[in-house]
Amino acid sequence: MVLAGVQERLGPLQAWLFPQRVYLELQDQAITAMVLDGRRLTWLDQLTLPPGLCVGGRPLNGPALADRLGDWLVEQGYAGARIWAVLPGAASELRLLKGSALAPLMPKELEALRLPWPAETAVDLLRVPLPACPGSSVSVAVEAALLEDWIDVFADAGLGLDALEAAPVCALRGVGLQSGWLLGLEPEQSWLLRLEQGAPTWQWRLPPPAEPGALQAELDQCLSYWHSRAPRPSSIAVVAAAALPASCVEALRGELEWMDPLAAGALENGLADPPALSLGLLWGLAAAEVQP
Repeated sequence: MVLAGVQERLGPLQAWLFPQRVYLELQDQAITAMVLDGRRLTWLDQLTLPPGLCVGGRPLNGPALADRLGDWLVEQGYAGARIWAVLPGAASELRLLKGSALAPLMPKELEALRLPWPAETAVDLLRVPLPACPGSSVSVAVEAALLEDWIDVFADAGLGLDALEAAPVCALRGVGLQSGWLLGLEPEQSWLLRLEQGAPTWQWRLPPPAEPGALQAELDQCLSYWHSRAPRPSSIAVVAAAALPASCVEALRGELEWMDPLAAGALENGLADPPALSLGLLWGLAAAEVQP
C-alpha cells in the first residue's frame, strides 16, 4: 500500500524528468498518437476532433484544441510529453531545388517557387537535402502563422514540440522509394508524387478518398499524361493517413501497394489489441529518429 502511494507520487516527477516521445499525426478530424519503445509499438490511440477546431491543418480554436489534447495525453499517462508531429499535406507545399540546401533563397528564387499564398504572406521554408540526389534538396514551405498557431497549441497544452514535419516528407522517408509513384491519401486531400532517384519530380493535388470516383478519374488522367512520356507504372506505393476510414479507399482500382509498417516488419506490435489505424505517416515521422 505504501509502495503504491510512493509510485503514484513519483509518476509526475518521472514524467517531468524523463518525458516520453509521442508521435502525433495532425488532421482536421482527428489527432492520432503513437508511442514506441525502440521499434516496438507500445501505445496507439486516436482523439476525435469536433468540426471547426482545425481546417486545412490550421488550428482555428487554439485554446479549445490545447485543452482537449493536453487532457487526453495526461489521462493516458503522457503529461509533459515531447512531441514530434506531422502536418497534413494540405498545410504545406513541396518543391525540388538545385544547389546547396543551406543557401538562403533570394526574392526572385522564392517567387519562382510559385507558392499558392499571396505574395505578402510570411512563409517558413525548410530545405531538406536528398542523399540519393546529390546537389538537390526538397523545400517544404509552410505559412509562418500556421506554425505559430501550432506552437501555441502545444505550449498551452503543456507539451514540448521538438519537430513538425510535412506529410509528403514523412511518406517519402517511410516508403524509401527511389523511383516510381507515391500516392498519399488523407481525409481532406490526396496527392501523387513521381520519384526519380529518390527525389520528387512531379506533384499533383487530387480529390480526397471520400470522392473515389473523382479521385480515380484524376489519378487515371495523371497516369495517362505521364504514359505519353514513359511506360504506365505497374504499381503505386500508397501511404494513408491514420484518420482515414478504411471504407473510403475500397473503391480505388489499380495496382496499389499499401504501406503497412507492422506487416512489413518495420515496426513490432507490442499491443494486445491495436486499433485498425494506418501507420504510414506516423512511421515516416518516427523513422527519422529510430532508424540507424
